[in-house]
Amino acid sequence: MKNNKNSGLGSFLSGKGFYGAMAVCLLGAVTAAWVTASQTIGSMNEQDDIPQPENRTVSEEKYNPDESLFAAEDVGKPKEDVKIEEKKPSEEKESTFSFFAKDPGFIMPITGEIIGKHSAGELIKYESLGEWRTHDGMDILAEAGTEVKASSDGKISAVKNDPLWGTTIEIEHKGNILSIYCGLSPEVSVAVGDEVKSGDVIGTVGETNLAEADKSSHLHFAIKENGKFIDPETKIG
Repeated sequence: MKNNKNSGLGSFLSGKGFYGAMAVCLLGAVTAAWVTASQTIGSMNEQDDIPQPENRTVSEEKYNPDESLFAAEDVGKPKEDVKIEEKKPSEEKESTFSFFAKDPGFIMPITGEIIGKHSAGELIKYESLGEWRTHDGMDILAEAGTEVKASSDGKISAVKNDPLWGTTIEIEHKGNILSIYCGLSPEVSVAVGDEVKSGDVIGTVGETNLAEADKSSHLHFAIKENGKFIDPETKIG
């Protein structure tokens, strides 16, 4: 009897020990799993706080091939590395008219038909002289005695009798411009140093122009700018 009791108690204790060991193992596994899960969740939370880079390329954001804003080799590079090409300004079309054509500061010294134009450097035959020369002014048809007016505001710089062009008056204007009136009557209305306004009478058409004596009575009118003859028609408003 005593041996049977001891045997049963041992069996019972053996059974209890087995289940206890099982419980300890199970508890350890649960604890390990909980720790691992906690670390994983914490790591995920930390990653959520880190700003993530935007997954965009230049081609998706601003690249426009029609505008040629970026060089072709730069397409797809990060925005901060892109080199922007400067657009070349379109070539301006040259003006088809002279700026001076709109200049209101110059008027025709007399009203009349233009019978001789500026030759733009080409030689023409001067019948009265029998020579070929450039025609550096314009000839305006007018009867002797017709009043000649200052073409613009200025100061009389010369009143002289030229051997070829006859009685001549020169007026200095702003912008290094000189107007010249040839073939006048010897009786003039101004003297060197006088200041004149546009339209003031300075003299009358005469018959003193020997260089163009073969032509009808007229005024030979010329303009110099920066010391060079220019076409007066481009200066008249």
